[in-house]
Order: sequence, then C-alpha cells, then structure tokens
Amino acid sequence: MRAALIVVFVAAGACGFASKATGGAPPGDGSAAGADPDDPDGDGVKANDNCPTVANPPRATLGYDKPIQRDHDGDGRGDECDLCPHIASTSDVDSDGDGIGDACDPQPTIKNPRPYFNGFYDPPDGAWTAPRNSGALADWEVVRHTDGAIGWRQKVLDGSKRHQILLAGEKKEHYIDTVIVVDAISPTDGVSSLRSAAASYGFYPVGADDFYFNCGLRHDSDGPPTSNLLATSASQNDSPVGDKTTSYPTTVLNTPVHLIGTARRVGSTTVHQGQTDLTCVAGAGTPSVTSDNINLFPDGQLGLRTYGMTAWFDYVFYVEAVAAP
Repeated sequence: MRAALIVVFVAAGACGFASKATGGAPPGDGSAAGADPDDPDGDGVKANDNCPTVANPPRATLGYDKPIQRDHDGDGRGDECDLCPHIASTSDVDSDGDGIGDACDPQPTIKNPRPYFNGFYDPPDGAWTAPRNSGALADWEVVRHTDGAIGWRQKVLDGSKRHQILLAGEKKEHYIDTVIVVDAISPTDGVSSLRSAAASYGFYPVGADDFYFNCGLRHDSDGPPTSNLLATSASQNDSPVGDKTTSYPTTVLNTPVHLIGTARRVGSTTVHQGQTDLTCVAGAGTPSVTSDNINLFPDGQLGLRTYGMTAWFDYVFYVEAVAAP
C-alpha cells in the first residue's frame, strides 16, 4: 500500500497558469518607470528568480517551511513561465506561438487558445463547482504524499455515488492531461460493482440528465483483484451510453497513472451538434482506447470524477483543441 497521506489545507490562492493560461497581466520587461533592475518583473524575487520576466511571487505551499516560487515539474522554470509546466524539459519551444510548448501541444501546428494548468497546490476555488448529484466541493482536499507530490484528493468513499467537480467555462473540443492515484475502492453494494476514477471532459446537463465523457480507470468490485480496465466512455448520468475498455495490466491501487484524453467533434462543425470521437491513453507505452462516433456532441466543461473510489489527482493540463479566434 502507498504511504499515508498528510492532509493539510493551504490558504494561498490557486495556481492557474496565470500569465499564459488564464489571461493574466503580460510579463514584465523592466521597462516601466521606476522598475527595479534587480527585479524587472516586480514580484519581489531578486536572486534566482525562476521566471525573471513573469511575476510569480513566492507562495505558502504545503510541505515547505517558507513560501516558494512554484515549479511543478522541477525543471527550474516556474509554472507561470513554463510552456509545459507538468513536463520537465531543458527548454521551451513553441512553434505555433500559442503559449503551449511543442512537447505538450496536442496540435503543434495550430494556434490554440491559451491552455489551463492547475498544480492543485490550494483547495478548489470559486472557478470549480460540484454539479448536481455529485457530492460537494468540500469532498476535495489538498494532500501531499510522502514522495513530495501535492494534489487534490476526493476523500469520500461511499459506494455507488458520483463525486465530481467542474471548471467553469464551456469548451468545444478537449485535450486533458492528468495523473491519478487511486487509494481506496468500495466493495459492491447491490447498486453497481463498477468503480472508477477519471478526468471528465465534455460535461453537459440536458434537462434532468447529465451527459459527460470520461477518460480513466475502472475496477469491477465483483471481479478478481486484477479486473482493472482503462476506459473511455460517454455516460448518461452514471450509465455508459458509448463505452470502450481495454485491460489495464497493473493494479490501479496506489499507483500513479498518467492519463491523456481527447474529445473531437465529427459530423458537424456546429456547436451542440454532431458526434464525438474519444481517446484515452494511459501514458507512453501503456494501453489506449478509442470510442468513435459517439452520438453526443463534445461541448461542455472539464472536470475530475470518482465513482466508488477515493483518488488523488496531481494536476490538470488542458487545451481546447480548436484554432484560436
């Protein structure tokens, strides 16, 4: 079993990939009148600034005695100026100039809208909500594993119930990248034996029904301990309506799984129309699964979801896979 989690809430504001992903102020260049030549971006860090031209002041961070300039992948470039903040690399190359490094750009020759990155250092803020029938925002907490990684954990283990949070803002087509660690699985309870933890992409309510896509891990509590699957699915409420799976070769418990999911519109270019192709990949050299021509459009919100599991999410990196306006 994975080592115990240390659960702590942090009061600082959430990291939102500020200057690149969420439309924050442009990088400083030291040209403003009165600018400190030792601190051209004005963030208060004069020596060893890991984003010397982008303001990223030290922040209180779980597991550190003093505030730090956050650098999720540890490559020496702070999150706010790293074009792939979740992938350690020696340099950033951005061929199409969209603020997404080629190493993590799903469409390196198409200029996409600015990406969204959240390293989950702080509790979910007002940009995240728990939709109906999906538990509460308070079900999610900031935790730090003994290996040093910080993230959000869905902490409630209550059988066949959905726990989901969504990021504000409907998108058209989706590329979502996250790492999940499942740390507990509910036994079968007479309602369902299927348990899952996933990135949700394309959540959209229609009347009394909730429709959404998932890329994630699934476990059958009625099956043997090895009954683990990688799944891509379109679901109506909690019932799959377009579902493809492949066997996942290792345990899903206490093991980091790197998930990349895509939802692409087919058959129509009109918003809220057409069908969707889905893909889900569990990292390089591991299984992938595809669902083609799902009879639902991809528009909707991205999110995180568990069903009959508690799980920890390391980060989310998201690109709306369309050409920027």
